[in-house]
Amino acid sequence: MKRIITYSFLLFILLSGCEDVYRPDIDVVDNVLVADARISADQRINYIHLYESVAYYDNASTGPAVTDADVRLIDNNGNELVLPHYSQGQYRLSQTLDPNLQYKLKIQYQGEEYESTFEDVPQKPSLDSVYGFEEIEIIQESGDNDVDNVDRIEGIRLYADITPNNEMPYSRFTARFIVQYNYLIEVPGPFGSTMTETVYGWKTAYPQGSFNLASPPEYSGTTEITKHPLYFFKNSVKYNSEHYFSGWIIILHQHALSENAHNYYDDLNKQLESEGKIFDPLYVQARSNIKCISDSDQKILGNFEISVSNETWYYLRYMSPSTGFVLREIDERYNVPLSGEQVGIIPDFWQYP
Repeated sequence: MKRIITYSFLLFILLSGCEDVYRPDIDVVDNVLVADARISADQRINYIHLYESVAYYDNASTGPAVTDADVRLIDNNGNELVLPHYSQGQYRLSQTLDPNLQYKLKIQYQGEEYESTFEDVPQKPSLDSVYGFEEIEIIQESGDNDVDNVDRIEGIRLYADITPNNEMPYSRFTARFIVQYNYLIEVPGPFGSTMTETVYGWKTAYPQGSFNLASPPEYSGTTEITKHPLYFFKNSVKYNSEHYFSGWIIILHQHALSENAHNYYDDLNKQLESEGKIFDPLYVQARSNIKCISDSDQKILGNFEISVSNETWYYLRYMSPSTGFVLREIDERYNVPLSGEQVGIIPDFWQYP
């Protein structure tokens, strides 16, 4: 019996000593050109960013910048506009686009030529209404099936109704969230006394995760979009026990897109949401509208996009279980720093219920 125990112990030691982290043998391939080519047609200055992809095990987020490419914007009348290199792989477009024309992107780099399809300039989008409902968001760690290890967060989810342009009824939403808070501090007063002052503070956050895309319902004859989910906001945010939550300022950007751009972001969402589980979306290759016309086997990553955006501001604050929440549109526009605090002075952009 002792001999069996001894052999089992030695076998355990040998097996544990052979344990190692598995690293698959992935072929090393040449770097691929990446084009971040998003043009906002309602802005006078735009940049197209070119860089090379990185290897699988490379820790860098992006590869080396491409600074010696020839980049041109061509309209459907044949006029070409050269985009000069500005800095760190950024090629500058310093004029607005004609909404009556179509445009395509042409890139020449290392003896290869890349071209996109022609893209229209969308019309400026608009929202019919933005509203909210009190909801509970369920958050569970990826891969964890324990029902007891779930967070239930009370908050408000915003929705939008949209009547888009019939020819290009696609939108992508981006946003900036500014949380307002305040707290009290003691400051020196006259004759050696102390006074209480209010500190007004704010911090910026941005939505994480997949792209927020809006499109008409499939297999429907209407382009109207109702109850499109925007973003979820916690009822209260505290950085420490002394802070008082004073509400959210929400800067919402609605970007009108072409169908090509919408399909590209939709494919990226499927990649982001695919974790390999049995019911997860299948991993798909993003449908890019840029191809190498000099060598069909040559790859390029990225997409050429022309968008037009509409900006709206909202104030949101949960008040109490009996009164619910306040949601109202903010008419004025302010220059709000990303974060900061002011002692005793109310910022000009500060919002109240």
